[in-house]
Amino acid sequence: MLGIKRSAAALSLAGLALAHAANADTRPELRIGVVSSMTGGASAIAAGAVATINLMQERLGQDAELPFRVTFVKYDDGSDPARAVNAARKLIQEDRVHLVICCTTTPASLAVNKVVEEEKTPNLSLASAAAVIEPADQHRFTFKTPLTDRLMIVRTVDYLRSKGYRTVAFMGLEDSYGEGGWVEFQRIAGEKGMKIVSAERFARGDTNFTPQAMRVVRQKPDAVYVHAIPPSSALAHESLRRVGFGGEILHGAGSSTAALIAVGKKAIEGAVVGTAALTVYRQLPASHPIKPVVERFVGLYEGKYGAGKADLFAAQAYDTVNIPVAAYRQVVAAGKASGLAQARLALRDAIEQTREYVGVTGIYNYSPQDHLGLDGRSTFLAIVRNGKFELLK
Repeated sequence: MLGIKRSAAALSLAGLALAHAANADTRPELRIGVVSSMTGGASAIAAGAVATINLMQERLGQDAELPFRVTFVKYDDGSDPARAVNAARKLIQEDRVHLVICCTTTPASLAVNKVVEEEKTPNLSLASAAAVIEPADQHRFTFKTPLTDRLMIVRTVDYLRSKGYRTVAFMGLEDSYGEGGWVEFQRIAGEKGMKIVSAERFARGDTNFTPQAMRVVRQKPDAVYVHAIPPSSALAHESLRRVGFGGEILHGAGSSTAALIAVGKKAIEGAVVGTAALTVYRQLPASHPIKPVVERFVGLYEGKYGAGKADLFAAQAYDTVNIPVAAYRQVVAAGKASGLAQARLALRDAIEQTREYVGVTGIYNYSPQDHLGLDGRSTFLAIVRNGKFELLK
């Protein structure tokens, strides 16, 4: 009797195994590795991106119509470039991902560049500096979705010129993000006839910006451009106002987040901030090609996390996931998804062939010479009014 029971149990287990096998997902796999600054100094700008990636992980995991399944492997770099490098190596060598999304910051992204080139694994960066992807022939495996400093600074300096300003001061972080902004600002301001009368730098951890602000004010610039991220950018802005600067203060896209207003409060009123469509999409004409894409993203994101929660960094991450997912369709259709090395190279090539892809951040046209793929259609200026960002006409 005991033998019959054991046989019945064995048959039952065998049946369950066959049922599981029948229900197993046999589609090819796309493994996406993510390194983001969930903790540390850059966590404020990483929060939206992390939330988007979690949302996309959930949605893609439920999408039975995709010709492949998507798996995410995620690590926190603690806002430390050295940890980002270690995490990227682990993703590529041990976790065997097809693609890396790394990193939140410019310093970490620059540090990881060598790894992805050596390992021949495509990477989409969420950092803003053009140095992350330029020159493209030396960064064959790295792409990015956020607007570059160059695109936004061109828009910002054009605005300064339109206001009749001739002198400007620069305040920025002393890391590679700040240096990238300083290099671009010098070049573009010079080309457009703007005189830089002062340049001040500060560390991400600084809390006292009074000395820099006072030195700026003594030079009597028409305007000040701040190239940093919150909380630094908000504190620098507040210090300028506190020491008596009454001119216009402008910020790069790194400050296009609710954290700028949350930290700076009333002192931030009137700030002009470089941004992408998300921040001002409600004020765009219905005919603008980006508007419906932004509306869809906002509906998904705020349906999950609450009204008013979507920010620029969340939007960039949405494009950063969707672009390689769209490209991997081509890889699978071409029969190049078998074999990790082959799939990585095919995915890199498919991303580089992306044309007129309308994302939330802008319209992408990657090429062997351009691993950003965005143009002036994707840049906007916003002004802070009554604690909100409004499109600056």
